[in-house]
Amino acid sequence: MIKKNPISQITDTSNTRPIPSVLVLICLIVALFAISPLVYLAIEASQTGTDSWVWTFRMNTVWILWRSIILAISVAAGTLLIATPIAFLTSRTNIPFRRFWNLITTLPLVIPSYVGAYIFLSMMGPNGLLQKALSPITGISQFPGLYGYTGSLLVLTFLNYPYVLLTLRSAMSQIDPSQEESARILGLGRINIFRRVSIPQIRPALLSSGLLVALYTLSDFGAVSLLRYKTFTWSIYNQYEASFDRGSAALLSVVLCLIATIFVYMESTTRGKTSYFRTSMGVARNQERFDIGWWKIPGILLCSVVAFISVVIPVIVLTYWLVRGISHGEKTVLNPETIVNSLLISILTAVVVVTIITPIAYVATRYRNVFSSLVEKACFTGFALPSIAVAISLVFIGSYIGKPIYQSLFLLIFACVVLYLPIGISPIKSTLLQISPRLEESSSTLGKGLFNTSLAVTLPLLKPGIAMAFSLVFLVSMKELPAVLILSPLDFHTLTTTIWSYSSEAFFAKAAAPALILILVSSMPLAIIFFKGGFRT
Repeated sequence: MIKKNPISQITDTSNTRPIPSVLVLICLIVALFAISPLVYLAIEASQTGTDSWVWTFRMNTVWILWRSIILAISVAAGTLLIATPIAFLTSRTNIPFRRFWNLITTLPLVIPSYVGAYIFLSMMGPNGLLQKALSPITGISQFPGLYGYTGSLLVLTFLNYPYVLLTLRSAMSQIDPSQEESARILGLGRINIFRRVSIPQIRPALLSSGLLVALYTLSDFGAVSLLRYKTFTWSIYNQYEASFDRGSAALLSVVLCLIATIFVYMESTTRGKTSYFRTSMGVARNQERFDIGWWKIPGILLCSVVAFISVVIPVIVLTYWLVRGISHGEKTVLNPETIVNSLLISILTAVVVVTIITPIAYVATRYRNVFSSLVEKACFTGFALPSIAVAISLVFIGSYIGKPIYQSLFLLIFACVVLYLPIGISPIKSTLLQISPRLEESSSTLGKGLFNTSLAVTLPLLKPGIAMAFSLVFLVSMKELPAVLILSPLDFHTLTTTIWSYSSEAFFAKAAAPALILILVSSMPLAIIFFKGGFRT
């Protein structure tokens, strides 16, 4: 049954067909692997005593949980406010230097949260670099402290808005231009066209990317710890550090996963069963870019301010520490093997995630039933849990199995895959929602099976979403820390572990070099994808 809207042509495509058995098998295997850390934590939590349950649900813990939820919602809202106008400017307008803005506004993804938090404090905090530079001019002896909620909100918002930005760009590139043309013929202006035609079609991308940021914020530990904002992950980490009470930490992790499940349920309920693919016949055409006239100046100013805060300032601060260290005789020695190891983890993780999450996203969008909904929610399990909880649960599983799993590269990649499945599913699912199933039905009518239809029809149209998913997973894997610290083989060092070992001992000058290399190495593949046209810009 198709329910048409005269402008946006949004349709309801509830699918009651049985899911092919091969897809059911793939979904079950992936879902079981995804929930394996949670299963361990649930078993560990079930073995805790009454004292642990009383401690977990005391008022202080409930207050910390509330603070975590407020921060997650605030960061998600902040990233949407920043990313939506930038996505529109860089994908649908004639703003100058569009490819440059596409690249530089994505680079904050390569900065680890704890590095961003330290940069923020050293720049904006009391006795920071900015105060030292301005105090002779302004006479201000001390800047107000930006610890706690304010600092955490700013750091996580400016480091995580690219999650929303990349997903929105992919979604906006799939909007059918004929629908906007029809709205223009009906007399709607540009603002009303964007509000009544474009926004409804990118709503799945807004919801899924906002959910992604909220889950990332719930599981973040580095930034909130340095900025002294007590969240649920802070409580979990403290309990894991106290080896005498692992059960309480497991119980807290299960509670956090339940909160994340509520977030996922709210997103799927809000989205409903509405699909957003193009319903007009004919070949898809390139979209018209709006001539924004003098609005180019505010647009350039917005992109410049966001890029300056999220990219230029971190690079300047890291360069300052590097130069300061060299001038004071610090020896900066970096093993090239750490770069190779970081690239190896990131590439393998991205390939595995894209390979296994594509059929999951396909089932979630084409076969909407209880099974597909449960499988999709299972894939968000690892991301809802803090990295340290997933890593320690896999240490237990690996030690139980023994060689060759325990302390192997396989177990480390497995952990990263579990952690970043949601990052891969969001852009692929958003793209699939805009691909009409009629194309696949036509291919099936011509006698082609599911596999041949996927290769000839679905995958070519899905390339923007796949490229986006690969890039996102690659970028976040490059900066993964807790899983690498706990699960990596002996003498296996990466750029992130090197940065952490130096910065945790306050050797900030030594940490500056690997941090800058991390940003450079992570940004190079992204630049190649952009300038080779891998993303539709």
